[in-house]
Amino acid sequence: MYVRRPASPPLHSVFVLAALLSLAGSVLAQEPAPVRGRVADQQGLGLPGALVELRTADGELAGAVTAAADGGFALAGIDAGTYVLTISLSGFRPWQETVQVGPGGVEIAATLTIRAFSQAVTVTAGLPEVATEQTISARGIERRVAQDLALSLREQVGVTALRRGSVNLDPAVRGLYAEQIGVFVDGTRTFAVGPARMDSGLSHVSPHALETVRIVRGPFALTWGAGTLSAIRAETFKPAFTADEEMVIGGRSGYNFGSNGSANDGFAGIWGASDRLRFAVQHNTRVGSDYADGAGNLVPGDYASYDSRWSLGGRVARQTVIEYSGGHQRQNDIDYPGRILDATLFETWSHALDVVHAPAGGRVTEIAAQAYVNAKDHLMHNDDKPTARDMPGRMPPFALDIAIPASADTAGGRAHVAVGRGAVRSKVGVDFYRLGQFAERTIARRSNGAVLFEDVIWPNARLTNTGAWGQVVVSRGRTTAGATVRVDHERSHVGEVSPFFAANTTGDLAQRNTSVSAAGSLSFAVAEGHVVNLGAGRAVRNPSTLERYSDRFPAVKFQTAAEFMGNPNLVPEKSLELSAGLVSAFGRAVVEVDVFRRLIDDYITVAPDPGLPKRLPLSPPVVFRYVQSDEARFIGADLRAQSPVTDWFTLQGSWSHVRADDTRFDEPLFGIPPVEWRAGFRLHTPDGRRWIEVFGNGQGAQERVAAARLEVPTEGWTTADIFAGVAVSEGLTLRGGIRNVADRFYVNHLNSFNPFTGMRIAETGRSFFLGTEYRF
Repeated sequence: MYVRRPASPPLHSVFVLAALLSLAGSVLAQEPAPVRGRVADQQGLGLPGALVELRTADGELAGAVTAAADGGFALAGIDAGTYVLTISLSGFRPWQETVQVGPGGVEIAATLTIRAFSQAVTVTAGLPEVATEQTISARGIERRVAQDLALSLREQVGVTALRRGSVNLDPAVRGLYAEQIGVFVDGTRTFAVGPARMDSGLSHVSPHALETVRIVRGPFALTWGAGTLSAIRAETFKPAFTADEEMVIGGRSGYNFGSNGSANDGFAGIWGASDRLRFAVQHNTRVGSDYADGAGNLVPGDYASYDSRWSLGGRVARQTVIEYSGGHQRQNDIDYPGRILDATLFETWSHALDVVHAPAGGRVTEIAAQAYVNAKDHLMHNDDKPTARDMPGRMPPFALDIAIPASADTAGGRAHVAVGRGAVRSKVGVDFYRLGQFAERTIARRSNGAVLFEDVIWPNARLTNTGAWGQVVVSRGRTTAGATVRVDHERSHVGEVSPFFAANTTGDLAQRNTSVSAAGSLSFAVAEGHVVNLGAGRAVRNPSTLERYSDRFPAVKFQTAAEFMGNPNLVPEKSLELSAGLVSAFGRAVVEVDVFRRLIDDYITVAPDPGLPKRLPLSPPVVFRYVQSDEARFIGADLRAQSPVTDWFTLQGSWSHVRADDTRFDEPLFGIPPVEWRAGFRLHTPDGRRWIEVFGNGQGAQERVAAARLEVPTEGWTTADIFAGVAVSEGLTLRGGIRNVADRFYVNHLNSFNPFTGMRIAETGRSFFLGTEYRF
C-alpha cells in the first residue's frame, strides 16, 4: 500500500469521528418519545425508510423522522395537542391521520397500500441511514420533458451537469465529477464506456424508468460501494406486493414533444402485483435533432435512444423475496459538438439477481445479496467532423476516417446482514466488482481506406475491487448518530502497452492498494422544528484506467481536446470532508442550510509536459500528463427554502456555491461551478390537479479559473421557465410550457468546448413543449 502522508488523514478522521460519537453520547439521553409507532405493508412487514411527518392543524411542522429497518419510528419533544400525522414512501399511497397526543403519548400502527408509479429525488449531506434527507418530487423530470436524467438533476441544490451534446450529460456534485462520483443503478455499480467520456454511469437509464434518485453530497455513502467521494443511486420502478392473491394490473403511457431540437419522447409500461408475485415492463424512445441556442446558432444535436427495462420478483415465503431485473439500451447516431468525434452507437445490457430475507423475529432484521453483470459497447466516428473533409493547407490535407470501438464490462456482487430492531442497529457487508475496459483507435485515409496507424487506448485494462464494511446507528429520543468503516483492496493491471508509453512512463503497470475509509454523522433536534446535522467522512478513490494508462488521449475531466498521457505511478485520492447543516421549520416554511469543508490529498490533475510529442497532427501543440497535487481545498454552502404560503400558492428557492484551490499550481482548481441559484413559485389547486410554475434559473460569472490548464472564464446568466399542467381525469394528465422564455444565449461553465471552433457548447434557446400521460 502506498501512503504519502500516513498520519494526517487517518488521524483527522479518527478525531472527528470520536468527537461526533462523544457528542452523541452527551445528547442521546433524551426524554421518551411521546409519538411512536410502526409502518408496515398490507402483509404486516415493516417498511424502512418511510418518511413520518407530524404537523399542527394549521400546517406547522412539529417533527419528522425516517422509519427504521423494522418500520419503527419515534418522535420526541412533542407537546400535548392535536396533530396531523402523514407517512409517505415511494411505491405506496400516502397515509394520513389526525392524532391526539396526551400526557402518556400515543402509539401508531400505520399500514400503507400499493400505489401506481411515482418518483422522488432525495439529497443528503450525511450518512444515508442517518442524515435528514432532502426529498424533492421528481415528477418534474417528466412533466418538464427532460430528455436526459443528468440534465434534470441540475434542479437539485449542489448538483449540476456537463454538456458535450444533446443527451448523456455528466453529473457533477459540489465540484466533483467523473470517477469521483460513485454511480449505482438498482444497487449495481456502473461506469461510463466512452474513453472520451461521451457518457456517464447514469446515461444508460431512461428518466421514465426511475422510482427514486438518491444523491449523497460527500464521502458518506460507504455502504454503497468503493471510491464514493460523492454518490448517486438510481432505483428503477418495481411495484409493491399487495395483500391479495389476485393480481393487480397497472400501467401508463405518454408522449412529450419539445419544439427546439424536435425532441420526441414516447414511453409506455405495464406492471402487476399480488401477494406473491410482481412484474414490470417499461420502454422509452427518445429522438431529437439539432437545436438552436439563444443567439440563433444551430448546434449539432442528433440522437436516438431506445430504452427497455423489466423485472420479475416473487415471495418464496412471507419474509423472502427473489427478484430478477434487467435492461437494454441502444443509442444511435449521437452528435457531440464538444468532442472531436461523434458516436455511432452505445449498446448496454444489464442483469441483476437480488435475494432479500427479512426474519419476522430475532435480532437479525435483514439478510440480502445481489449478483450482477452489465456489458456496454460503444463506437465513435468522425463522419460529420472537419477531419472527414479534404482541407488544403492542413496537416494532413486529405480526409481521414477515424473509428474507435470501445467496451466496458462490469461483474459484481454484494451482501449484507442487518441486526437490531430497537435503538441500536448495525450492518456488516461485503461487495466487489471487476471492470474490464478495451478501446482501440484506427485512423485511415478516407479516399482509399489505407490505414495510417492504430492505437490501443485501453489495452485490456482491468480494475478489481473487493470491500468490506460495518455500520452502527443509534437512535435515542431526538438524536440519531451513526458511523461506518470501510476497507477496500483494489488491483489494476493492463495488457500490452505501446513502446512509446513504456518508454515515457515509469513504475509498475500493475498496481495494488489497500485503503480505509470512515464516516460519521449526527442528527439531533435542538428545539421544536429545528434539526442540526453534523458529518465527517474520509473516502479513498483509486485512479481510473485512463488516468493510469492513457496514451495521449483526451481527458474526461478537462474541457480541451488536447492529448493526455497516463501515469501508472498515481496513488489514490483521499478526501476528508466536514459538513454541518440546519433544517428549520418556521410555520409552514422550511429552510435548509448546509456548509462543508473538503480536503483531497493527492488530487489527480494534469500539467503540461513539453517533452512529450503529440500523437495526432490536428491536436493542440501541448501534451499534458496526469500528475497529483499535494492537496485540493474546497469550501462551499447550499441553501434551500420552501414555503406553502397558502393551500394554493408555494414559494421555493435554492442557492449553492463552491470555492476550490489547487496547491500544486497555486491557482483555482479546474472545473469548479460558479454560484448557482433557482427561485420561483407554484400556483396550484389544493388537490394538485391543476398547477402552473414560474422559475428563474441563474449562474454567476466564473472568473476563478485554472489558466495553467487552459480553462477560460464565463459570464453569468439568468433564464426563466414556465410550466403548467392539468389532470383531465383520474388517469389522464396534460402538460406544457416554455423553457428559456426570453431566448437567452447562455452556457454552463462546465460545458465542453467545440474543439474546432474553440467555443463552449451553448444551452438550448427558447423551446415550447407539450406532453400527455395516461395511467391506469
